[in-house]
Amino acid sequence: MRDKQFIINSIKMDLHRVVTASGDINKELPKQSVIEFMEHADKDFGKIDLTRKEQSLRLQLQNLLKDLPNIKGPLSRLRWTEDVMTIRCRL
Repeated sequence: MRDKQFIINSIKMDLHRVVTASGDINKELPKQSVIEFMEHADKDFGKIDLTRKEQSLRLQLQNLLKDLPNIKGPLSRLRWTEDVMTIRCRL
């Protein structure tokens, strides 16, 4: 098993990619790319022993992935993106 900090940094990078892809409301939302990066981040969470805080963040991330199809319009998209960024920052 790799160093925990390495895995956390990998998760943060995946979430950065999600924020970058979803945050530009002038472009169409690349849902498939967003899904792939979020699923990869979730898999990485499974590679390490998680604290309660990290478990909570993983659950929030899973819920955001489930909410992805409900994004309607730029405002809900930006709020969703902000929630992903918040999880990334809390890591």
